[in-house]
Amino acid sequence: MTAIETETSADLDSENASVAENAVVVDAVSTDNNAAGSSSESEAAASQATTEEAAPAELAATKLDPKFFTFLKDASQKLLRLDTASRVLPEELAAVNAAAAELSEMIQAFSSRLTVALEAKADADQAAKEAEKARIQAEKEAARARALAEKEAEKARIQAEKEAARIQAQQEVEAMKAAAAALKAAQLAEKEAAKAAALAEKMAILVAREKAAEEAAAAKAQAQAEKEAAKEAARLAKEQEAAEKAAAKEAARLAKEQADAEKAAAKEAARLAKEQADAEKAAAKAQALAEKEAARRAKEQADAEKAAAKEAARLAKEQAAAEKAAAKAKALAEKEAARAEQEKRAAELAAIKAKEEAERQKAAQIEEEARARRAAARAKTIAEYEAKQKARQAAAMAQFAADRAALAAAKNQK
Repeated sequence: MTAIETETSADLDSENASVAENAVVVDAVSTDNNAAGSSSESEAAASQATTEEAAPAELAATKLDPKFFTFLKDASQKLLRLDTASRVLPEELAAVNAAAAELSEMIQAFSSRLTVALEAKADADQAAKEAEKARIQAEKEAARARALAEKEAEKARIQAEKEAARIQAQQEVEAMKAAAAALKAAQLAEKEAAKAAALAEKMAILVAREKAAEEAAAAKAQAQAEKEAAKEAARLAKEQEAAEKAAAKEAARLAKEQADAEKAAAKEAARLAKEQADAEKAAAKAQALAEKEAARRAKEQADAEKAAAKEAARLAKEQAAAEKAAAKAKALAEKEAARAEQEKRAAELAAIKAKEEAERQKAAQIEEEARARRAAARAKTIAEYEAKQKARQAAAMAQFAADRAALAAAKNQK
């Protein structure tokens, strides 16, 4: 594993831990928002524990853990159950209750908005992690395809060198055999010529001796010697012709073996071309696999966006329910306005502020979701582009290595 892959793996592990922590916080917050309220004693204990933990680290950053959201929920509920009837002046009671209700709604709205922001951040981190995984996988596939192509090219080169060496050795052996056969034929012809010369010399001596004995028999012996010499010459010519014919036959055999060797070399070249085609097919298969993996990542990204849209719809529904509750509270306030004009004005003011805050939160939520979708789409596009570039480079390198091996093999054969 290279240093880049090690560093990338460490970054992915860190991002996974961050995403897991945010997911735990979001799940805990959703569970707290959907669960029923606890008893007064547990609320007091949780509030006191949160206060005791936060007191020593006054200047430290507040952790967005489930305790913090429990604290917000408890504070919002306690503001709605303040014991103000016996502790506040009657003329101030309505204003204090309205301010407490407004503050409780603001805390609830803040808790919802923070939850949405954490969920968007967790989704964005998850999308970035998936894009990084897709990029690393594409790089690994490209490296694997490149290594396979180089291995196949090296194997083809070594096989071509071995085959060329074998053919050359075989040709040298056949040439040595042909030279030995020609030398043997020449030696045989020289031996036969020497034998004929010796025989002719012997016959000449015999004729001279007989001529000295009787001249009449000498003429007859000379005629017989000439006849024998002609016969021996014919025999020697026949043997010479047979030797030349054997040499021609040996040359034809060597030519046939040379043609067979060239045919075997052509067959080996065809096999190497087929192996080159197989290597190119393997590279194309690796590229197709990388593109398929990128398509799968895109589908997973689309599913994540769909889930985010579904969650946004759920939040919008909860927002509508909150607005409906606010409208109902406003109607109740208007009904109660017949008894006190001051309470009516306070209730109307609280309803208007709640509506404005809800609209502002809704706009902010839409903006955050759009930003998260843009970031996810950009990360996906970059990952797909990098994966395609790596696959194309790997295929080009494999083709180049294969072509170089084929040229080297052809050069060695020549």
